[in-house]
Amino acid sequence: MKKIRYGFILIVGLFFYSMLLSASVRNIYLSSDEGKSRLGIFAKPIKFLAETTTSIYKFIQPDEFLISNADLGDGFSYLNKNDSVPYPNLLVSYKAARFDSRFELLNINTGKSIKEWVPDSKGLYLKAFQEENPRRPPSKDSDLYFMHPLMTKDSSLIFNSQLTSLLAKINAENELMWLKNDRIYHHTIESDSEGNIYVCTQPFISGKFDFLPGSFESYKNTFQDDHITLLDSNSGDEIYSKSVVEILLENGFEDLLLSKGQIISDQIHLNDIQPALEDGDFWQKGDLLVSCRNISTVFLFRPSTNEILWLKHGPWYNQHDADFYDNSKIVVFGNDVIREESKIDPRITNVNLSFSEKRPFNEVYLYDFEKDSISTPYHKLMQSEEIQTVTSGRCDILESGELFIEESNQGRIIIGDTNKKNIEYVKRINENYISHLFWSRIIK
Repeated sequence: MKKIRYGFILIVGLFFYSMLLSASVRNIYLSSDEGKSRLGIFAKPIKFLAETTTSIYKFIQPDEFLISNADLGDGFSYLNKNDSVPYPNLLVSYKAARFDSRFELLNINTGKSIKEWVPDSKGLYLKAFQEENPRRPPSKDSDLYFMHPLMTKDSSLIFNSQLTSLLAKINAENELMWLKNDRIYHHTIESDSEGNIYVCTQPFISGKFDFLPGSFESYKNTFQDDHITLLDSNSGDEIYSKSVVEILLENGFEDLLLSKGQIISDQIHLNDIQPALEDGDFWQKGDLLVSCRNISTVFLFRPSTNEILWLKHGPWYNQHDADFYDNSKIVVFGNDVIREESKIDPRITNVNLSFSEKRPFNEVYLYDFEKDSISTPYHKLMQSEEIQTVTSGRCDILESGELFIEESNQGRIIIGDTNKKNIEYVKRINENYISHLFWSRIIK
């Protein structure tokens, strides 16, 4: 009888201990001071206990940038290479090890490496680590990856470290030219016709918006207020910055922000800003094509007048990479995944991002402004190759009419026509693993 009593006491004790730990951990992660004001000296030990299981799991598991793959060969594989039109060069970003991000410029025609950059990843990260950022990585030992490198005429590179306070420029010899850590820099980096760069940013403290519930104090550190930001590429100095939420509100799209009467901290998820380098039939040089993943929306924006000229919600879901094409079309890489965000009690699926039976793969959409129509000319290629990058993903239509695709989460680049794959590329790290790819760029 005593054993039963002791067992019951133990179970009840463990239950209340778990409840107390859970409540304390919630307080730590949601508070701006990591729970120090309420838990004092106990905040750090409690956080350590909560992260122990995760730390053990990370120790056992391979690094998250590695993809288990023992089949594909290293570098380019040529199946049906089109020799009638020379291919452009390719700039890839990958990871060789923890704090070892690398960039490589490749000749697609020959498969040979033209140049490699190996920046001081840890040194740059430490210089950019920003204590004032309420959503900063948990420690200075956190790993990072550099993404979407932009190469300038002198072979310098500009890149960010996704969702951290880091935007940097290094020269051809990997020496630091400038570094910014005044806000969060994320996703794409694109050059305009003047050589300045558009970057996706978030200030550490959100703007104040009257359509949001609660007080400003309740969301200023958590609402991700994405900005379209223009910088001088030579110095990193800011030329222009505007909140995407403000742009939508000022152009009468509050209903798009609150279409379901719901709000999340990452309401917009700005992931691409593409400047028009010359006039088209439906846009002017300097206009911007903007992609907002979490509202499945792409819009055409004119910064000089603060006007949204055109906006389309879907048919793509959670898309990445919107590009101008010809004089009257745009191309959109549709991830076409569905987000489950019922965090309190998910009823549909416990996977945050997943494909549906109707849309089992990514899709590339071609929107024609003149005809106001959408086509999917590369559907057979996407289907036959089972392109499934849940997040990220890039595409470009090449001069040959072939499609370039970066299947980022699978660490694979494919170039193919409307029906089949012609070229494939992976970056092999060892015999068992290849690296994720972090937003490669076609160099025309």
